[in-house]
Amino acid sequence: MFLWYNFFVRLIAITGGIATGKSVVSRYLRSLGYPVIDADEIGHEILGCKDVKSKIVERFGDILDLKGNIDRKKLGSIVFSNKDKLRELDEITHPKITDEVLHRAKELEIVNDEIFVEAAVLFEMGLDKYVDFIVVTDCPDEIRIKRMILRDHLSYEEALKRINSQMKREEYLKRANLIVDTSGDVNKTLEQIFEMLNKKPWCGKI
Repeated sequence: MFLWYNFFVRLIAITGGIATGKSVVSRYLRSLGYPVIDADEIGHEILGCKDVKSKIVERFGDILDLKGNIDRKKLGSIVFSNKDKLRELDEITHPKITDEVLHRAKELEIVNDEIFVEAAVLFEMGLDKYVDFIVVTDCPDEIRIKRMILRDHLSYEEALKRINSQMKREEYLKRANLIVDTSGDVNKTLEQIFEMLNKKPWCGKI
């Protein structure tokens, strides 16, 4: 249980592989008034921090765009092709992302009983040890690849590299408290979330 001020607060993670529908779930939760902390968004913000930027340039070379910001596409092409490079990046960014997620949760939990955290790399960051319940969004890899090709304009090979850079699908499923099947249309996904919110399965988990 996430204990700082409110004894009854629950910190609930939304995780899963890339292109499995985490953002769809988060948007729906926000539309219903639930607080959602987006770890990926925090990760983007952290890339703009002076100390993080300097460390990344030191490790990865000249990857700044014309405005002096980290060129995320260029950085992605490096780390998604090399697991050692990805690990180096994670060592720089993950501690700061975790600290910021917990900081925001601490602020939100004063007036909320349930706080959701969307985090694709929940386990890699070690953030899972702070949450009370883990929801995993899941669909077959071929569906994920098709979504990335359409959404991100990636080639099949580029999409596959992104999938292979993450934890295996089986690992996500093994660590889930609840699995949301996102292989169907959006309405079917949201029906599962609506049912989850009605049942609140995390209420019995301490």
